[in-house]
Amino acid sequence: MGPTTLFDKSFIQSLSTDESVWFDRYFYTAIAPLFYIETLADLEKKPRSGKTSEDEVGIIAAKTPQMSSVPCYFHRELCLNDLLGHRVPMTGQIPVARAIKSYRDGKVKVTIKEPEEAKAFIRWQEGRFLEIEREQARDWRSQLARIDLKLTEMAVEKIGITVKNCKSLEDAHRMAVGAIASLAKTYGRFDVFMEMLDVPKGLRRNIKNRWRSLKRPRLMEFAPYAVFVLTVEIFFSLAVAAKLIASTRQSHCVDIAYIFYLPFCNIFISTDKLHRTCAPFFLRSDQRFIWGSDLKSELAELNEYFLTLPLEVRELGIYKFAHRLPVVSNGLIRELYTRYTPSLLEEKADELNNSTRSDLLPGTGDVREQSGGYDENGEGVDYDELVLHRVVRERKGSWIQIARAGNQTV
Repeated sequence: MGPTTLFDKSFIQSLSTDESVWFDRYFYTAIAPLFYIETLADLEKKPRSGKTSEDEVGIIAAKTPQMSSVPCYFHRELCLNDLLGHRVPMTGQIPVARAIKSYRDGKVKVTIKEPEEAKAFIRWQEGRFLEIEREQARDWRSQLARIDLKLTEMAVEKIGITVKNCKSLEDAHRMAVGAIASLAKTYGRFDVFMEMLDVPKGLRRNIKNRWRSLKRPRLMEFAPYAVFVLTVEIFFSLAVAAKLIASTRQSHCVDIAYIFYLPFCNIFISTDKLHRTCAPFFLRSDQRFIWGSDLKSELAELNEYFLTLPLEVRELGIYKFAHRLPVVSNGLIRELYTRYTPSLLEEKADELNNSTRSDLLPGTGDVREQSGGYDENGEGVDYDELVLHRVVRERKGSWIQIARAGNQTV
């Protein structure tokens, strides 16, 4: 699968369909809920000349990773879980929504069925949209149009920060971290902490009692993921109020939200300038931000290499012949593999023979990978094995993705 990777819509849009095949093949991707919402919202966006809005959404859907991707839990729900004492992983594991837990031979198995988002992307590729999705697209676009970034000054005033002292993004980050530390000083300030996170009023007493029972620890110890999210929000508010980030682009509010999902990856890939500027302030020391154009060029080189293989090999399907990163790939992708998934450079190819294909039904596949799971009740799940059910298109761009024995495509 490859390194755990977060991407944004701008990167997927930059890829050709063939390039997207190799991104899906060699990277294990976390799909932020925001990506689904952004893509759907394009139904209400003015399309390019010669295209319909449905065409534009279908193009993005066709390039979205299918085999090696999982939908991430919504960050607001993760914040609430964190505040209530259900720790959120922040070292590169993907907190996967809707995990089904089972036990066998003393081991925990987690199964994640084909997500509804993935099913929607399949429909969108075919130009089929539910009426409720069209309504959601209209609502999202209208909400975006109503955003006034200048109002963010009111948010920072709540915690007594003077914007005039914010001269750089470094200042904004330092001041945001300092503001968070001050919110644990009194019970009143803790109330402000919950208000800024928009915690439902019905949960605030339980959360406050938990904080009190733990003897009022630092917020970073109490709810590290919730603190991470709020730090990003305060940083953004300060940067906009200090005119370090333009207040004329409502889309910045959408773009910055991808940062909330940084703890769940090794790599963040984007072609958005705001991400390139702001993401480094929130990356762990073991993470990397990759400019999308740099990776795109290497994916194009991989595509050209595989196109040189004999036709009879290509007809086997990429999951038959492209087991490992080819030797000719010796640039950025190999560098990322060496750092994050070195074992995948050493593994011998594992043939998809007849016996191993018995549980690969037409259009489906079982993929095993390490990740963090959340069950249907929102509880964190520790496990020994994770099984992902996927519906995979027979062909994508120039490529057969999975083929049956005898070269009969699925």
